[in-house]
Amino acid sequence: MFFNTFVQHIKSEKCAQLGFWKLIKIGIPCNPIHWFQFADDAAVISSQENENQILLNRFTVWCQWANMIIRVDKCSSFGIKKRSSKSIQYQPKLFVNNQLIPRIELGESFRYLGRCFDFNMSDERHKSELCDLFNDIISKIDKLPLHPRNKILLYSRYLLSKISWNLTITDISKTWICETLDNVATKYIRKWLELPISATLSNVYLPQNKFGLNIILPLTKFIQCQTVSRSTLKASINEDINKLWSITSTNKNIQYDIYKNTKDVLKAFRNENEQRLQNHLISQGSFFSSIIKNSTS
Repeated sequence: MFFNTFVQHIKSEKCAQLGFWKLIKIGIPCNPIHWFQFADDAAVISSQENENQILLNRFTVWCQWANMIIRVDKCSSFGIKKRSSKSIQYQPKLFVNNQLIPRIELGESFRYLGRCFDFNMSDERHKSELCDLFNDIISKIDKLPLHPRNKILLYSRYLLSKISWNLTITDISKTWICETLDNVATKYIRKWLELPISATLSNVYLPQNKFGLNIILPLTKFIQCQTVSRSTLKASINEDINKLWSITSTNKNIQYDIYKNTKDVLKAFRNENEQRLQNHLISQGSFFSSIIKNSTS
């Protein structure tokens, strides 16, 4: 209730001039964007440092009135300014309760709602953390004294779920996921199933009713996560969120918008592997076709 009341306060005409304006079309302004709130996590954005300080001062007063404590040590400030027609990162001086908010070092990034932001707006930190997390967990699974079937269950139900949030909030390319995480996953799957490097894994990815093990790769999980994210934007009751989906329905997002839900992604993945077995792999394909034909006849 406190945050809702405060947000209504900063939406007043007096505070509306702070922050920056986002244009949908040339000459048609939307509401100013200067405050992002999710539960008790807040992000304040402004075009001028003094405007940001005004908003922080208002927030400090409201928190004092509500008897809420602002953890300055858990806050951070990040600034970009133009110098000689070139944008550079700098360290702004912003205060809360006369305490200097910790400033992000030049070249470093900060995290908000799980997403990392840096001056170049790159995903390098996400890639590094995701790669380390994936390799650490899958190596621990490999060392457990378990039957290979149980290791595959841990991979499918725990590991892929563990990285799903990272796969949802980032803009990592499908190529990077395929070349990095998929290669690691297939290496361990081959090891657990004692399959040589020459053996295909297409039959392993099929569902159990087609004599597969119902395994998916990180890339498929990534597409599922992106599909859920895009569907959430499209189905949101908030008009601004719907506009965000519409504006971003171009370029690489088109490849996720073609799916209605995660089941469609899984179906496309399985169909691709089934087609590869039947039409591209001669010996394995004929063996697979014979099993399917005799088992269903």
